[in-house]
Amino acid sequence: MDCDVLVVGLGPAGSGAAKAAAEAGAKVLAIDRKREIGTPVQCGEVIGRSLLKRSGLKLPPQAVASKQTHTRFIVDRSLDISNHGPQWASITVERKMLDKILAAEAAIAGAVVQADSTLLSLDMDGDIVRSATVRFRGVEKEVRPKVVIAADGVHSPVAKMTGVCWNTPDMVAHGGEFEMVAKRPLPRCMQIFLEEEVGLGYGWIIPKGRSRANVGLAEVGVRGQTRNRVQDWIDGNPVVSSYFDTESIIEVKTGDAPVPGFQGGPSIGNVLFTGDSAGQTLAFVGEGIIPAYMCGLVAGESAAKDPQSYDTRLRAVMGEELSYGGELKDAILGLWSDDSLTPSQKYTAAGLVMSEAIPPETMAALVEEGREPTPLELYRMIKKGGQKVKVKRLDI
Repeated sequence: MDCDVLVVGLGPAGSGAAKAAAEAGAKVLAIDRKREIGTPVQCGEVIGRSLLKRSGLKLPPQAVASKQTHTRFIVDRSLDISNHGPQWASITVERKMLDKILAAEAAIAGAVVQADSTLLSLDMDGDIVRSATVRFRGVEKEVRPKVVIAADGVHSPVAKMTGVCWNTPDMVAHGGEFEMVAKRPLPRCMQIFLEEEVGLGYGWIIPKGRSRANVGLAEVGVRGQTRNRVQDWIDGNPVVSSYFDTESIIEVKTGDAPVPGFQGGPSIGNVLFTGDSAGQTLAFVGEGIIPAYMCGLVAGESAAKDPQSYDTRLRAVMGEELSYGGELKDAILGLWSDDSLTPSQKYTAAGLVMSEAIPPETMAALVEEGREPTPLELYRMIKKGGQKVKVKRLDI
């Protein structure tokens, strides 16, 4: 079986790539090992409204669970930082529905889309893939693609088969969450928690309506016993436990997310990597749905027209946002690993940077001086930055 483009993985990146390549006139085969595309859900299901608008993607109503006006950061269980800027308004989606719809759009564009199909091996000639062995619902077939697009996740089988590594273990966040029913109405905002009890990562409440939410946490480099850690954190955090108890879990979800920072459009030979397999997320918060879809579109069009242009095209389309996310991630990791700071100082400083209340360079200068800003200084810094940020002490 010959094709112009073989897409491995049908998450947002793979479906975007398959659609764009097909629309550009390529003969596309897109496969996914899951029997049902979109399951199991392995993320918080939230996307930023401003990036969604830029993507041009129209979300179907049935894939929208809720809309949030702003994001609230609960820092060290003592500080409430709310960013009302447009970049922190969000939409929670039903990933099971969204991924299927995106895969269907790729098929409508002309791609051959196959669930329950697994890449078994690649026949390589140096860095060039000459053929791929694929299992289609139990039947092995040889595919001879001109270009392969690896959209197969943070633990990419294609990366392993080609001998490359774009996501090192220390730059992967391991997360777990419960979809839960709330005891009382939820506010119309996403809530992010930075505290010593979570560690090198953050917790979250991502609404899926006024009475339902994804509640979880993710840590960089930590694995094992995720369900127990999430349950203990929910029970022990006074803000989270005021909304939820662990008697109301309707789905358990786990998954990994890359946080390496922007690496452009990674490729080797005739293989282009996109989405989580290439670390194409907003690294400081791990948001990957819309970045993956947009990067997938670029990968697909590049594969169909000029594979060598992938990196240049991607930097022009997504370089600014993803590079900025990587810079914020580096600044936050630097604060978390600064042994001169107390735990409270680490999380307060990281929260001010992650919420974009204070620029990383301003916080770095304060840390170097060895002091925390007074409330008046903090207010002036935030006003100077032009952000729609409100900061107050949390009384719990």
